[in-house]
Amino acid sequence: MKEYEVSLGMHKKAHDPELDPFMILGKNKFLLFIQLIIIPIILTSLTVLLVVFFDQDIGLSIIALISIFFLFIGVVSTQRIYGRMRKFRVTGSIVQDFIRILEVFGLRIQSALFPLFFLLLIFSLFSSNAEEGSELPITGILQIVGLVVVFISVLLILNSFLNHIDSYNQRVMALDDRTPDEEMRIELKEWGKKLGFGNVKIRLADLPPNYYGKLAIGAAVDKVVYLAYSKIAHFQTEREDSIIYCVRELCWLSLEKRFLYNVYYLIHNTLFTLYLALFGLVMYSATSENYIIQESSLILCICIVIILMISDSFIKAYISSYALLLELESDVKVIDVLSSEKRPSEEIKRVLRLIEKIDPLSTGYPGFKYRRNALMPDRERKTYWDNL
Repeated sequence: MKEYEVSLGMHKKAHDPELDPFMILGKNKFLLFIQLIIIPIILTSLTVLLVVFFDQDIGLSIIALISIFFLFIGVVSTQRIYGRMRKFRVTGSIVQDFIRILEVFGLRIQSALFPLFFLLLIFSLFSSNAEEGSELPITGILQIVGLVVVFISVLLILNSFLNHIDSYNQRVMALDDRTPDEEMRIELKEWGKKLGFGNVKIRLADLPPNYYGKLAIGAAVDKVVYLAYSKIAHFQTEREDSIIYCVRELCWLSLEKRFLYNVYYLIHNTLFTLYLALFGLVMYSATSENYIIQESSLILCICIVIILMISDSFIKAYISSYALLLELESDVKVIDVLSSEKRPSEEIKRVLRLIEKIDPLSTGYPGFKYRRNALMPDRERKTYWDNL
C-alpha cells in the first residue's frame, strides 16, 4: 500500500451536525447499548450464577421452562411474519428454517467433513505426545475454551451492535444546501399531517446505494420528520414521481415499530450469550474433575443449550425478515394513500419498481428485487424460451 493511501485511511470525515437526525448518537446510543448489550450480559450472568450457586436441579428446570417458552415465541413470531410475507410472493416456512438450523449444526456431510478431520488431527497430535508431557492435554484446551467462550459471545454481540450503529449512521452521506421547490415541500407537509406527523422538513442529499433501493431516507424526531431525498432522483424524475418516493418514506416511518424490533434483538442477544455460556460450563464440567455442572444434570443442560440455540435461530429469522416485511408493506401503504383517478395504483407501482435509470446500483440488491417482484402486475406477460 502506498504511503499516501495509508495517510488517507487514517483520517475520518468530519461530523456534520446537520446529519444528527439520521444518526444514533449520544444519549440514544448509550440507551441502546444498555438495552442490547448490558441487559443481556446481566441476565446471562444471573442465570449462570443461579446454575452454579443455587439448587442446580431447580435452577436448570426453571431455565428449561423459560427456553421452551422462548422457543414457542420464536416459532409463533416467525410463522406469523412468514404468513404476512406470502402475499408479497416471498416464500418461507418453519420447516425450511428447521432444515437450515440442522445445516448450521453441521449435519450436512460436506459441512461436517472438515471440522471432523480437524478435530481428529488435534486428538491424534495430543494423544501421540501425551506420554512425553511436552504438550498441553486436549482436556486442558477444552477447559480453556469452555471458560473463554462466554467472553467470545460478548465480543460477538458487541461487534454486531457496532456494525448496526455504523450501518444506521451511514444511510445519508451528505446534505445539499438546495431544497425541493416550495410547492413540493408544502404538499409533503400536508401528507405528513395526514399520516400522523406534526411537520415534514426535506432537503436534497447524497444517498449511498441501499439494500432496498430507497430514494428517500427519513427520521422522526418528536413528531417532526426529517427527509433526505436523493439529489440524483430529484433532477432525473418528474415532480409527481418525487412525491411518490418521499411519501413512501413517510409511510415507512408510520409503520416502523423500532421498540418492538429492539425487544426482539434484546431477546436474541440474551439467548445467544446464554446458550454459549451454558455450553462453556458443559465443556468445562465434562473435562474437569471440578464439576460445575453435576454429572446427573449434564444431559438436561445439553438439552437446554440445544433448545436455546433453536429458539435463538427462530428469533433471528424474525429479525432478519422484519426489515423486508416493513419495506413491502410500505409499498402497499403508499399505493393505498396516493391512489386516485389522476394517479392510478398501477402507475404508482410502475414508478416504485422502475428506478434503474435513477439508482442502478441499488436495483442489483436482493432486497429491491423482492420489492420489484411484489410490485409486478398480477397478470404480467412472460417470455418463454419456446417463444423466441
